[in-house]
Amino acid sequence: MQYIVLDLEWNQPVSKQKMVQMPIRLRGEIIQIGAVKVDENMRTIDTFNILIKPKYYEKMNKRVQQLTDITDAQLETGAPFEIAFERFRDWCGTTFEFVTWGPDDIYMLEDNLLIYGLDIDWIPAAYDAQVIFDDQVTMEDRNFSLGYAMYKCGIKPLKCHDALNDAINTVKVLTHLDVASSFDVAAY
Repeated sequence: MQYIVLDLEWNQPVSKQKMVQMPIRLRGEIIQIGAVKVDENMRTIDTFNILIKPKYYEKMNKRVQQLTDITDAQLETGAPFEIAFERFRDWCGTTFEFVTWGPDDIYMLEDNLLIYGLDIDWIPAAYDAQVIFDDQVTMEDRNFSLGYAMYKCGIKPLKCHDALNDAINTVKVLTHLDVASSFDVAAY
């Protein structure tokens, strides 16, 4: 089995009044997909990284821009979502499951697929690395940031809030855990 450790960055509306409400309430529009394909032992097979030109939230929210360092000018060179997603789906292959740090990335992926009229049934099983970390390391039954997990595991992180870097950082944490033994508690 292969796993796709997925991280997304998304832009948000500049105000609640500017939020797209129909056909769905769009909390954010994906602007970057970063992923690491790993085997069952969390060994890296390949990486994927793409910027996406937004259609619904074309102007970068200042908070998002400060967090990600992604600018409007950079996104102008990005691929349209439909093309970026097609490339990502092709890169993923046919037999894999997702691992993310928290469930938000999968929910955001579903929302973006829906708003673009694409099939959400494509999304395979997904596991929450944040839950695995808590189950095996902190055992506090709460959510911890990826940065904290890296600190706790003694790992120097790559720059955060870059989708590919965050996917790589997640893989680094997963290599310190017995991932397969916690899939039953981490599925969502």
